Amino acid sequence: MISDRRITRRIAAAGFTLVEALIALAIGGFGLIAVARLQISLQAESDLAKQVSEATFLGQRRIEELRAFQQVASATGAQVAAGQWGYGNIATGTQTVTGTNATYTVAWTVTDAAASVPFKTAVVNVQWTDRRDVAQVATLSTVISGSDPSAALALSIPPSGTPIRRPKNRDLNVPVPAIDLGNGTSAFTPPGAASTLKLVFNNSNGLLTKRCNGSGSDPTAWTCTNIDGYLITGYISIHNQANATLSSPIDLVFTITEGTFDACYDDSAQSKTYSGFITYTCVILGHDHDGNAGTRSRWSGRSDLVGITIANDNSSNKVCRYSYDYDLNGSFSSAEHPAFYSQVTESLENQNFIVMKGTANCPTGASSVQATVQHQP
Repeated sequence: MISDRRITRRIAAAGFTLVEALIALAIGGFGLIAVARLQISLQAESDLAKQVSEATFLGQRRIEELRAFQQVASATGAQVAAGQWGYGNIATGTQTVTGTNATYTVAWTVTDAAASVPFKTAVVNVQWTDRRDVAQVATLSTVISGSDPSAALALSIPPSGTPIRRPKNRDLNVPVPAIDLGNGTSAFTPPGAASTLKLVFNNSNGLLTKRCNGSGSDPTAWTCTNIDGYLITGYISIHNQANATLSSPIDLVFTITEGTFDACYDDSAQSKTYSGFITYTCVILGHDHDGNAGTRSRWSGRSDLVGITIANDNSSNKVCRYSYDYDLNGSFSSAEHPAFYSQVTESLENQNFIVMKGTANCPTGASSVQATVQHQP
């Protein structure tokens, strides 16, 4: 017969093992609950991070859209409908955007600075509700300058032959204010030209392919002529001690040795945000020098200012051109504003001049962008 003491020991031993199993099960259960909560939290944080990134993108896109105006004056209703707007059209507004896993309310507040300072401040708030039903907001702010876009076109300094593309994913030689026609081309009206004039560029290679006349934004309603040309743009400023003034009959003429001069336009008769200079845009038609359709046409020649007295005396004027050997190769390339352009195969910007008193020295400048050399006489 088994004694009562041995039975008691077996019963006790069996009960202790069951308690251990229950404790282990409880610990495992708490661990699984913790892992599940962690997974839910990680998924929520991942969603929030994605939403913050998307909201930031929407806010930045709204800022870039506000800054991408094509003119200083307010655009008309027809121009706005065609995708063109002015600095004067930038105003407070809202829009709703459906994202990948949230709906965003994009609200922007635009505040004008003092009348004497041409800029606006814009604050963009992107609001949404996350999966925890918590309201979230991303805030971005910027300052929008009221500078004339045509001045930005004249002052930019592109390296020669660069494949870099500007905003709107177009070739660097397509003017920034040009309106994308949606067919791989863009149309540009130079400052000072008739509003019906449209210079049409190929977005891929930046070549000037057509000269058109017409109203509205529908290119099929325009009258166009095929051309093979290039722009040359810049500004002409007048030193405060020069004998000439901005009201002087200043013109830019070209002596072309290869190619054909087409036309020049300037904004001397237009009011501008900043005074003190004239912006010019000229069109030069290239010459087919080798009969090969696969190579670009080219032009060569020189530009000079006329209409004012130019001489090295106290009552005349001296013309200096902004020019510098940026690539340090010992010579001035076409993009660096030489005295004579040779075999040019792209549009040129920043071909700028300053008119000085006839006895003054051309400014040397504190930096390369301020350096000038005597151009005339």
